[in-house]
Amino acid sequence: MGFRYNAAVMNRPKAGLVLLVLLIAFLFIDGLPDQVAMTRLAGLSLLWWYGGVVAPLCAWLVAVVWLPDDPPDPRPE
Repeated sequence: MGFRYNAAVMNRPKAGLVLLVLLIAFLFIDGLPDQVAMTRLAGLSLLWWYGGVVAPLCAWLVAVVWLPDDPPDPRPE
């Protein structure tokens, strides 16, 4: 009994890459000079909007819209 990868993610490496980029972008935004991430929009920082709204919404779209399709059959008929 070991760790098993989600077959949908393993068969669609582009989707997995998009999810990874969403995580890395948070660190990139936080590391921008002059505290750009702390710029306020509607009373909340841009980093909060990205981490709390934009990235989760994009990840949900990838997971619900892109990944559920049946993976391509690796065996030709």
